[in-house]
Amino acid sequence: MRHKYIYAVFPRAYSKSFLSMMVLMIRCILYPKCKLFVTSGGKEQAAGIMKEKVQEICNLIPAFKREIDWTRGKTLEGKDYAKYVFQNESYFDNIAARESSRGKRRHAGVIEECVGVDGKILSEVIIPTMNISRMCMDGSIHPEEQLNKAQLYITTAGYKNTYPYDKLIQFLVWQIVKPEKAMIMGGTYRVPVLMKLLDKNFVKDLKMDGTFNESSFEREYESKWSGTVEDAFFNSETFDRNRILKQPEYEASGRASKSSYYVLSMDVGRKGCDSVVCVFKVTPQPQGASLKQLVNIFTFSDEHFEDQAIKVKKLFYKFNARRLVVDGNGLGIGFVDYLVKPQIDPDTNEVFPDFGVYNDDEGYYKKYRTENCEQDALYIVKANAPINNEAHSTAQTQLSSGKVKFLIDERVAKTKLLGTVKGNNMKPEERAEYLKPFTLTSILKEEMMNLREENEGVNIILKQANRGIRKDKFSAFEYGLYYIKQEEDSKKKKKRFNAKEWKFYTSGR
Repeated sequence: MRHKYIYAVFPRAYSKSFLSMMVLMIRCILYPKCKLFVTSGGKEQAAGIMKEKVQEICNLIPAFKREIDWTRGKTLEGKDYAKYVFQNESYFDNIAARESSRGKRRHAGVIEECVGVDGKILSEVIIPTMNISRMCMDGSIHPEEQLNKAQLYITTAGYKNTYPYDKLIQFLVWQIVKPEKAMIMGGTYRVPVLMKLLDKNFVKDLKMDGTFNESSFEREYESKWSGTVEDAFFNSETFDRNRILKQPEYEASGRASKSSYYVLSMDVGRKGCDSVVCVFKVTPQPQGASLKQLVNIFTFSDEHFEDQAIKVKKLFYKFNARRLVVDGNGLGIGFVDYLVKPQIDPDTNEVFPDFGVYNDDEGYYKKYRTENCEQDALYIVKANAPINNEAHSTAQTQLSSGKVKFLIDERVAKTKLLGTVKGNNMKPEERAEYLKPFTLTSILKEEMMNLREENEGVNIILKQANRGIRKDKFSAFEYGLYYIKQEEDSKKKKKRFNAKEWKFYTSGR
């Protein structure tokens, strides 16, 4: 309350949203006719946080409730919009972190979970809304007033080399050069555990959860920012801009154009390493590269190759996929031996046919084909330096051009889920299972942000900055993009071929 610029990085259960809403309510009471705002990665997310915390505060401290004007048409509480009007004509509401908020005017505000807000929108749309000062009750204006342009950033830790991180560093410098105006704060999960706001056993279980890794845990519960490499090959903000898919898919969906198709791409793991399957929905475009949507990610942990083959073939038929892309080096070649032979599901006795190899140029796998063979189902990538170089470049180009779309952040997905009756009625295990594709997408992002570029001649080499962070999900991801590009390039070459150009004529003499 006594500083104009605050940046607070705290883990879950630290009461950061509770306290920030209380700050807005107190400011509304102390500064008549002030206009304050809350923004977040999603408009529904901000509205959900506001409604939950304001109701909690009003129940705990009834004096706050009496300060709010609850008459009809004043205070509003909707699905994606909330506005609380006070008796002295002050109010605070949620505004969308989108271009549609351009031109609005507020005096101060809270940026909730700022790591999920687009940096360009924050700097060009949200912050400029505070370019006016509050008019006092006597009509005078005092630009130096503590309220004017006050910015409160509340978040869990995110990635370095992003706008939110740069803003944190800016406030840190301001705290040193003008300590009366700026302040940063931080904390770990140990305080909520000490105060019984967070169960110690819950934290232990998180560390053992297969969808969490060390870096993810450090961000969410230790307030440590990830991505120490300055020369990271992929850009975090570019990835976040493409996180727009609100629902994962578990089977072929009719919500696409007739020309759309699915591709499964797999990185094979065994004995302590996960096998990862990325599911792409590919929609060809009239001009340029197709639009790829990563609609789901599946993982298999420490399973026999035959069991994995059965599960992958089930996924293949669920999505009516055009192709299954598998790395044919190392463990992958052993897994391919199972894919090219039939399997019987021991639980259902369902028979899955052998998969024919699409790019079996040498004809090595033809001898395994049966009458029921799923022709051309399998595409084998035998990665070498030139192929890796092309795959890395393709992944970066497709990402930066916005041709790949991902599932939204799991925190936003959880807020949306809890805003429904079905979500509130779910058991914790069911909720975790529902959020798994979103969480795995965040882990994919983490793996990509951990890759540093090195060059050996003309080849791009991607190495892990932190060896504790795997790259199996990234490998599966880029194999899929590589295959799709190969298919698109092949079709372009066929279209460019003109038989007339190859005709030979004689003079007739």
